[in-house]
Amino acid sequence: MKLNRILTILALAAGLSASALANPAEKPDTLNSSVVTGTRLSVLRDALPAPVSVVGRGAIATSDESAVMPVLMEQVPGLFVTSRNTTGYGVSGGAAGAISLRGFGAGSGRVIILVDGHPQFESIYGHPVADEYMAANAERVEVSRGAASVLYGSNAMGGAINIITRQPQHDGNLLTAKLMGGSFGTFRGNLSDTYRSGRFTSTVNLGYDRTAGHRANSAFNSKSGMVKLGYDLSDAWKAGASVSLVNAYSENPGPVSAPMLDAYANVTRGMAILSLGNRYEKTSGNIDLYYNWGNHVIDDGHTADKPAQPFLFHGTDFTAGLTAYQAVPLFPGNNLTLGTDLLYYGGNAYRNPTTEIYADHKKLHEEAVYLFDQQTVGKFMFNAGIRLDNHSVYGLQWIPQAGLSFMPAWHTTLKLSASKGFRAPNMRELYMFMSANPNLNPEEAWSYDFTLGNHFLGGALNTEISLFYTKGSNIIEVVREGGKPQNRNVGAFANKGVEVAADWRLSPQFQLNTNYSFLHMDTVYTGAPKHKFWFGGNWSNGKFLANAGIMVIDGLYLTTGDNARTAHYADLKAKAGYQVTPWMQLFVRGENLLGKAYETMDGFPGPGATVLGGISLSL
Repeated sequence: MKLNRILTILALAAGLSASALANPAEKPDTLNSSVVTGTRLSVLRDALPAPVSVVGRGAIATSDESAVMPVLMEQVPGLFVTSRNTTGYGVSGGAAGAISLRGFGAGSGRVIILVDGHPQFESIYGHPVADEYMAANAERVEVSRGAASVLYGSNAMGGAINIITRQPQHDGNLLTAKLMGGSFGTFRGNLSDTYRSGRFTSTVNLGYDRTAGHRANSAFNSKSGMVKLGYDLSDAWKAGASVSLVNAYSENPGPVSAPMLDAYANVTRGMAILSLGNRYEKTSGNIDLYYNWGNHVIDDGHTADKPAQPFLFHGTDFTAGLTAYQAVPLFPGNNLTLGTDLLYYGGNAYRNPTTEIYADHKKLHEEAVYLFDQQTVGKFMFNAGIRLDNHSVYGLQWIPQAGLSFMPAWHTTLKLSASKGFRAPNMRELYMFMSANPNLNPEEAWSYDFTLGNHFLGGALNTEISLFYTKGSNIIEVVREGGKPQNRNVGAFANKGVEVAADWRLSPQFQLNTNYSFLHMDTVYTGAPKHKFWFGGNWSNGKFLANAGIMVIDGLYLTTGDNARTAHYADLKAKAGYQVTPWMQLFVRGENLLGKAYETMDGFPGPGATVLGGISLSL
């Protein structure tokens, strides 16, 4: 039987399902938990017309990952992230960390990454940097699977991944530490402290990650830190501030057919946020100021038969922004949100500072206002939104969205949504290299979704199935003009597929979860598998714990064209632990335990079986 048939049968037999592996000590996320990403306000996921996946702190902590992206790939249907090492992704040539959601690539800026609702991207190339998003900083992650540009603007053309950072859950101080090491000289360490007293809260995270890599010249290390402070000015008003910094050094070994020497990237990314929020009985809102910055030093390396590069690539970038919104009910069952986003960004990029200046301190700006209205009438919830976006390059854009959810019974929900998304051309496409074109327009796409959700056994078993269709136009592609390459708005695509998900809490000690996605692309892209299947479980009896999961990938394009190559593989992972004392746990975990050879990028084989052992402390 073909692998894709096996995957389909397994997915359906598992119950049409997806969710986070829950830590028994923490409340699990279910398919009816509250989310904010689809509306900016807390709304039950059942009532939200657009499909949203939630990955909670339990799944993130249980994974023992340094970066949050590997956890999301397991727990969110339709989301895939390329990899090439035991830890770390890198940037520039040969880098992994390309994020695909329903065939949309975040590496191309078509899926937005947010931290506490604020956009995160390297402003010169317009893409997120996967090594920047640390698992230890995340309380939960909400993934909007479908266009979210009404609320989040450019780069939300294919969806939004909102990383909501941690804050103390209880009064007093909690200090935790996790240390682990194992295969290929891999080490992961994290120290976290949360504190709450009266009106004041604080969270501090420090992390260190390294590996020698499973190939020559594939070492990686990163150092990260976050400080987040909060203060309740009154019962209705809250103020907050946070700052985070990540430095990641990654080596690029090159494809096995042409190994690279001296290829590395040294990347520093930072983020700072000031926020002021209010919550009254009938109205609530927020105003935030944020600033992101980056410094990239890259050696593109060379093969053994070529000389070393005479100059390194240097890039600095920044993004400064303001977001503000206020929600008010106009009448019973209604909530109207008025918001604005202001964005100012730019950067500088060069190799030889005298003759190879790619972006000379370019600066762009964007202003937007939006209205988003929700109305509940009996068992129906309607929402509709409109955004007016003005950009310094291409001018005005109108972005609409509408949706409907219907709950005929508490255990069944039907949802329909239609939304427009767009992506602004990035600075590289506008101004850099021979193909630059300063007259580009935004890319556009429409997303249509139908979702059926059910809750069985009193809410212990939750299932969801989504059908989607997305059509894009004005896609920026390189064409030949007079024998020279130029970026033009000439491309189009249509993606459609099915996503199924379920979580089943058999007992307080034992949970199962699974998800499956099928993707058909009229225009084929790399890094987006046709079939993706995950099945996992978590068990604990107080002293002993164990979890395991398997991911099966089929139809992952490594290359396209006449000689297209696809990848097919299965990755089995497992973890076992023992609670030595109330404050100390010992554990061992393994990945790719079947020892299968696989690639998610052409010419970059993944590591074989890896094993890590560690200790977790909570004081």
